[in-house]
Amino acid sequence: MKTVRVYLNPHCPKCARYAAWHERLDWLDRVETSTAAPRTGALAMGEVVVEDLRDGSLLQGADGMARLARQIPLYWLLLPLLHVPAIRRRVDREVRGACEETCEVPS
Repeated sequence: MKTVRVYLNPHCPKCARYAAWHERLDWLDRVETSTAAPRTGALAMGEVVVEDLRDGSLLQGADGMARLARQIPLYWLLLPLLHVPAIRRRVDREVRGACEETCEVPS
């Protein structure tokens, strides 16, 4: 049963790469990926919004990534890192559209 929906910009190569990882690692089939605009509006390049399908809440930035990480067992290992302020700020910046016009896929 799907528990979260991850909204991604349809023209962002970085978002597409991250979505492919989520789909590969989602052994419990809890994550749905969508390129449609969430009810908050169109997404910028690199912006990610996570919707909890159980209560309808929309989460952005590091909060959204934490909700996503709770759905994919392999990502559970990353949850403690989101309590480190420097890492949380970096994750937050990465998924709030920080790449603007030139999204690059990290190598």
